[in-house]
Amino acid sequence: RLLAAPDAGYPQFATHNAQTLATVWQMARERGIEDYEFQCLHGMGEALYDHVVGAGRLGKPCRIYAPVGSHATLLPYLVRRLLENGANSSFVNRIVDESVPLDKLVEDPLTRVRREGGAPHPAIPLPARIFGTERLNSAGLDLADAGTVAALEADLARLAGEQWLARPLPGETTAAPGAPRPLLNPADPADRVGGVIDADATALEQALATSAAHAAAWARTPLAARAAALLRAAELLEAQRMKLLSLCIREAGKTWANGLAEIREAVDFCRYYAAQLAGGAFDHADGIPGPVVCISPWNFPLAIFVGQVSAALAAGSPVIAKPAEQTPLIACLAVQLLHEAGIPREVLHFLPGPGETVGAALVADPRVRGVVFTGSIEVARLINRAVAIRDEVRLIAETGGQNAMIVDSSALTEQVVQDVLTSGFDSAGQRCSALRVLCLQHDIADHVLSMLKAAMGELVVGNPARFATDIGPVIDTQAQAQLVGYIDGMRALNHAVFQAPLPADCPTGRFVPPTLVEIETLADLGHEVFGPVVHVLRFAGDELDHLLDAINATGYGLTLGLHSRIDGTVARVTSRARVGNIYVNRNMVGAVVGVQPFGGEGLSGTGPKAGGPLYLHRLADSEQVPPAALGGGANAGQSASRRRLRQLAEWADASGRQALVRLCANYAALTLRQLRLDLPGATGERNTLAFAPRGRLLCLAPDVEDLLHQLAAVLAVGGSVVVPDDGISGGVLDKLPEDLAAAVERRAAADLAGLDGVLFAGAADLAAALRQDLAKEQAALIPMFQPGPKTGLYPLFRMVAERVVSANTAAAGGDAALMSLGEG
Repeated sequence: RLLAAPDAGYPQFATHNAQTLATVWQMARERGIEDYEFQCLHGMGEALYDHVVGAGRLGKPCRIYAPVGSHATLLPYLVRRLLENGANSSFVNRIVDESVPLDKLVEDPLTRVRREGGAPHPAIPLPARIFGTERLNSAGLDLADAGTVAALEADLARLAGEQWLARPLPGETTAAPGAPRPLLNPADPADRVGGVIDADATALEQALATSAAHAAAWARTPLAARAAALLRAAELLEAQRMKLLSLCIREAGKTWANGLAEIREAVDFCRYYAAQLAGGAFDHADGIPGPVVCISPWNFPLAIFVGQVSAALAAGSPVIAKPAEQTPLIACLAVQLLHEAGIPREVLHFLPGPGETVGAALVADPRVRGVVFTGSIEVARLINRAVAIRDEVRLIAETGGQNAMIVDSSALTEQVVQDVLTSGFDSAGQRCSALRVLCLQHDIADHVLSMLKAAMGELVVGNPARFATDIGPVIDTQAQAQLVGYIDGMRALNHAVFQAPLPADCPTGRFVPPTLVEIETLADLGHEVFGPVVHVLRFAGDELDHLLDAINATGYGLTLGLHSRIDGTVARVTSRARVGNIYVNRNMVGAVVGVQPFGGEGLSGTGPKAGGPLYLHRLADSEQVPPAALGGGANAGQSASRRRLRQLAEWADASGRQALVRLCANYAALTLRQLRLDLPGATGERNTLAFAPRGRLLCLAPDVEDLLHQLAAVLAVGGSVVVPDDGISGGVLDKLPEDLAAAVERRAAADLAGLDGVLFAGAADLAAALRQDLAKEQAALIPMFQPGPKTGLYPLFRMVAERVVSANTAAAGGDAALMSLGEG
C-alpha cells in the first residue's frame, strides 16, 4: 500500500496515506507551525517516512528511535507497541482504512472531546456495571486521591475512641449478663475497642427453639422477598462503611485497603445471592432445609461472616451465626444491619462465644440441619464427627491450604516480586489463600530473591490506623508466639531465614516481620503457617511435573499461583493441578464474589465454592443442577469418561437393561463435567470456571442393578470407580467389557483411605454407620452421596470439583478484546 509517486511537492501514496500526510502538512502551514518533526520506531513504517524527509517531499525531519535494554525488558515493550498500533483506535491502524473519513482521521482529539464531552466508550461498562444488568458492583474508594484520604482520616479519628458492645441477638429473654469480656486492638493493646457478652445456655436454647419453629415459614417466604432484604442489607453495609472500617482496623488489625475490600466483599455476597434468587438461577427445593449454624473466622470477620449468613438465608434456612471469639464486634454490627434490612429477628440469631462451648453445642443439636464452617481442618473433622450421627446434615467446610506459587524463568521479575509481596504478606499473611511456598526456577532464583528482599525492606509494618501502613499485626499474642517460635525453630534447623526489620514502635503490638524461609523440599513443611512467612523452594526447569506431583501430594488444594509467559506451561500446570483457584501472572489473593468463586478441595474443603453458582443449591439440598441452570449449553466432547459412559450404555442395551440405558442418558445430560463458564470481571483479566472429576469414588450397593447405577453416575462425572472386592462387584465386572472392567479399582469394603467420596445405596441404619466410619478418617472430609428421594438420581453437581482459573491478560501484552472495540 505504500507505493509512492511524487505529486505537487508532497508524496502521493495509495489514496488514504497520501491525503493524510498532505492534510497534516497543510494544517501545520495554515497554523504557522514550522518547528515540528515526525517520529518513527525503528522497523515500523519506514517506507512511509522515506517520502517525508528531504527536498521535494515534506521537508521535515523524521526521528527514528529504538529502545535499548535486555531481552526481558524489550520484549514486553515491543509487544505493547504492536498491540497499540494494531488497536482499532490507533492512528497507524486507521491510516490504512479508507473507510475512515479524512477529517475524522486528522481531527484534533481535544476538539472532539469539547464537542462530545468525556463520555466513556459505550462498550466498556462503568465500574458499578461490570456485572451487567445482573447486579451492581460494590462501591470502592480511591485511596490515591488526597481528598478521599483526608476525609477518611477525619472520620476514622472521630471513631477511634468509640466503645462497642456485642451480645447475643435477639437475646431479649436471656439471663442477666455478666461483665463483658474485653476486646483489645491487636496493634495497640492499650486501645480497648469494646467488650462482648458471650452466649449462655439460655441464649442457645432460645436461638435453637426459635429457629426450628420458624424454619417452615422462612422456607416458604417468596424468593423475591428474601432477595429484596439482602439488597437492602447491601445498601446498609455501604452506608455504614466508616463504622465497619473503623472496627476492621481496631478489632481485626486490618489496613485501610484490606478493610475497605472486606466491606466490598460483604456487599458483593448479598447482591450475588440476591441476584441468584431474583434471576431464577436458583429454585429452592420443595422441602424445608431447616436451621443452619454459620461459624466464621477472625481473619475475614465481615466478608466471610456475611457471605455464610446471606447464603443460608437466601437458601431458605434460619441462621444461627457464631463469630470468631476475637472479632464479635464486627459481626454483631453486621447482624444488626441485616435485621434492619428486613431479615426477621426470629430467623437470624447471633451467638458469640468460645467454639469449645457455644460452637460445639450448636453443631451437636439435632435441630440443626446444616453447618457452614471456615477454619482449620482439625476443627472441621470434629464438626463432621458431631453431625455424622444424624441423618445427612449439610456441611460446607473451607479449611485452609498449603498454597504454592510457581515461577519459571520466563516470568517478569518485577511483577513476580510485587505479587509475592501481596500474596504472602498482605493482611500479615493471615488469609487462607495466602502464599506459603514460593517455587523459583534455579535460573532466576537468586535474582528474584535479591529484588524481593530489597522490596520487603520497603514495606511499612505498623499500626493499620495509619494510612501509610502496608502490614498490620497478627490477631493475638498466641498467634504471635506460635509464629515466632516456628521461625526460631526453622533457623535452629539451619534453614536460611530473612526478615525485614520491625520499626521501633511495633513491640507494643502483636507484630511479626515479613519473613522468608528457604526449604529443600515440601516435606520440610509439617503444617500450614498462618502468618507473614513465605517459604522458598528452588526447582530445576525439567522438574516441573515432579513439583506439581509434590504439591498435589500435600493433600491441600486451595490456591495456586503461576508466573510464566509460556502458554504451554500455563496449560500444563492448570490441567495437572488439583487446586480450586489457580491464578496466572497475578497475585493469588483477593478473590471477587461471582468473578473468582472461592473454595478448595481435599484438605482445603468440601466445596461448593463460596460466591459461586452451586453454593445455594447445596444449602437448599437440591438433588440436581443441570448445565442449563448455570448458563451452560449441552455437554460435548470426547473425554475418556464420556466414552466409557457410552460404552456402558451400549453394553446395557445389548444386555436388555433398558433402565440402565435411560440412566446413562439422564446422567450424560446432567453432568457438569464438560462444562466451562466464562465469568464476568474487570478488563485485563480472564476468569473461567470448569468442573473436574472429584477423584476416587467408592460404590457400595446391595445388588447388581444398584451397583451398575452407581457406575453410570461415576463415569458421568469422570471419576475413578472403586468397588468392594465382594461377590456383587465381582459378578458385575465379569460381565462388563474388558477395558471398562479394567478401569475399575477393587479393594476391601472397610478400606476407606484415600477416597474422595462414597456412593451408597441401602438401609438407613447402614448409611448412618457408614457416615460415622467416614468421619473417623484422619484425612480430608469424605462426602457420602445417596440417590435423591424425588429423582432417584445421585447428585452429580456434588460429585465434581470446581476449578477457577484467573489469568492476567495484560501480562501477556494486553486485552485483545478491548483493543478490537470499535467506536460505537
